[in-house]
Amino acid sequence: MKLKVIESSLSKIFLTILRDVKTNYPRFREYLERISEILISEALFDVNLKESEIETPLSETVGFKPAEEVVFIPILRAGLSMVPPALKVYPYGRLGFIGTYRNEETLEPVNYYVKFPLIKNAKYLILDPMLATGGTASQSVKTLIEAGIKEENITFVSVVSAPEGVEKLKEFEGLTVVTAAVDEKLNQDGYIVPGLGDAGDRFCGTENVEVVESHGI
Repeated sequence: MKLKVIESSLSKIFLTILRDVKTNYPRFREYLERISEILISEALFDVNLKESEIETPLSETVGFKPAEEVVFIPILRAGLSMVPPALKVYPYGRLGFIGTYRNEETLEPVNYYVKFPLIKNAKYLILDPMLATGGTASQSVKTLIEAGIKEENITFVSVVSAPEGVEKLKEFEGLTVVTAAVDEKLNQDGYIVPGLGDAGDRFCGTENVEVVESHGI
């Protein structure tokens, strides 16, 4: 597994704002989008291109166009926060979705919704702001592999990662992980420390309010 930690000045500034408990959810959304743009740009740094002849106002020249399909797959629910910046960075990308829940008896992640385009040799980016235990991330990667997608064509993009989650994903030798930080640890409740809290709740504005939840199964 290849780990790429993006520690640019901007990513550090944006991550600090996201970590701050005083950051309200409108501002959290704004900076989650900004840092996601940085991470997704890095994940697509080496996307394949093809030459294209164009004409500028002054002369003819050679430019570039995408030569590789890209599929963005957010993990529901928090991963949806990274879709707008993903399409802003790369509007040619296609979309898929994976939803999982934790089985109360086995404590293992189980897919309740899967839908994504299967395109030969495409680059697949799994999007989730948090890589905690790595259970859901591992399940999502396995789902793509079982569909016939090569590990080398899969990148997991997260804002904050725990060492435990990074270690879990080492089972996939060809996988790439792009993140803005690998934090200290997971606490006893499975939260990343120092982390940024529950990214899904902070993005959706569902902190400290009653929430109805059903997996429909």
